Amino acid sequence: MKRLVIFCIGILSFLPIQIQARKYFCEIKGMEKGLSNGLKIVFDFGESPVYSVWSGLKSKQQLVDENGKEIDFNSMVDAANYMSEKGWNFQQAYTSVYAGNVIQHWIFYKEAETQEEAGKGIMTKENYKSLFKFCLVTFLSPPVSPF
Repeated sequence: MKRLVIFCIGILSFLPIQIQARKYFCEIKGMEKGLSNGLKIVFDFGESPVYSVWSGLKSKQQLVDENGKEIDFNSMVDAANYMSEKGWNFQQAYTSVYAGNVIQHWIFYKEAETQEEAGKGIMTKENYKSLFKFCLVTFLSPPVSPF
């Protein structure tokens, strides 16, 4: 009996430990456009500031498609539906005032093992430009001589 218990403990100690998923958050912020109809909607994944003293919400935090074209959302609900399609879950909504403008805040979360996994299929304008620059430098630069 003692050998069986030791054998079972030995087998269990070699089984891989499963990494537990954790929650990653995204805040969708919407503010009325200055001189035109509609909302300016940006996505805050906590990677860089989304506010600018001069222009309010930064355009570089808007979502783009695989060609770098901005994805236009008709409303906060439209943006929420997009996030839901990507596997994100709604958690909370509130409003605030920034420089005299009302901002709608909608918080979403997604359970994933890594931040990259959570953000799969979602790209901000800032991420797209960084990726584009990386590709240009990597694939269009002349080869570096090893000598």
